[in-house]
Amino acid sequence: MATTLEQGGTGVLQQLHGERVPAELQPLLDHYDEVTTDRSRLLWKWLWHVFPEFRLSSVPDRHTAAARRAKFGLSVFMTVLDDLSERHRDRETFEAGRKIPFAGASAPTAGVDDGAYELLRHAWEATESHLDDAPRRDRFGELFDFDLRQSLNSMDFNRLVNESPALASRTGAELYDTHNMLLYLYVDIDLAFSPGFDTADLPTLRDVTWEAQRLVRIGNWVTTWERELAEGDFTSRVVVEAMEQGVVTRAELQAGSVPVDRLVERIRGTDIEHDLLRTWNDIYGDLTATDHGVDSVDLDGFIDGIRYLLEVDVKARGYK
Repeated sequence: MATTLEQGGTGVLQQLHGERVPAELQPLLDHYDEVTTDRSRLLWKWLWHVFPEFRLSSVPDRHTAAARRAKFGLSVFMTVLDDLSERHRDRETFEAGRKIPFAGASAPTAGVDDGAYELLRHAWEATESHLDDAPRRDRFGELFDFDLRQSLNSMDFNRLVNESPALASRTGAELYDTHNMLLYLYVDIDLAFSPGFDTADLPTLRDVTWEAQRLVRIGNWVTTWERELAEGDFTSRVVVEAMEQGVVTRAELQAGSVPVDRLVERIRGTDIEHDLLRTWNDIYGDLTATDHGVDSVDLDGFIDGIRYLLEVDVKARGYK
């Protein structure tokens, strides 16, 4: 893993900056920029860049473009909701927005940010416009809705943790925050676009997806925690471990009594990141050493794409 953990990654960053999101998706990004400056364009370029790396091989060429665009729309929708819940702690707009996929958009009620709500509506309509082309959407639609609810609940849980750091725990981070990576949803979208996928392979695929989602979560934890801590987001496993080990206290975080740069310095002086990356290696090693016995999708290729995702995360650290 030596090359994965090298800092810098100038070539990768140049590649990300040069990534071109399709023109048909630009109105959604323009709308995003009109409403908020929470995320830079590099995040969207990063997403567009990495989606093909872990796409299921069961998606035929004729469906790859629609699947990729559906994932992109979903990502914008979920990112806006995540920031409303965790960064802005706007419970009213979050609660109204999370209903859009299930009950449809409606007139915003009192206390709802109209601009953010309209952006969420736009992002979900963009997602649906491409999901409508999926030949097996009906077969996997209920599963997609189930996984969507899990990811939405993870955002709600993280809001509670940020409002009361006493709730932060290793178990909570593992069981709830892991769903915030959306990997089950991306896999569900690929399945909807996979005419030849054998549903007998679904239990194994779901198990592998859980372990892969843990890998993605660890990669994100270790590369974004400084930014999140500065934003008042204490949900990263890095920060949770720092609390559990007494490196920082829950009282310090809740009161904001210690400058963020001092908290960051304390945490950087620990082995927390190293230990999490060692866990990443253990999980990845187990996945690659296992014969999963699945024929209708290339799980080895899927797992290798998750490895690449860590490479990009590390080399783009501090930029997204």
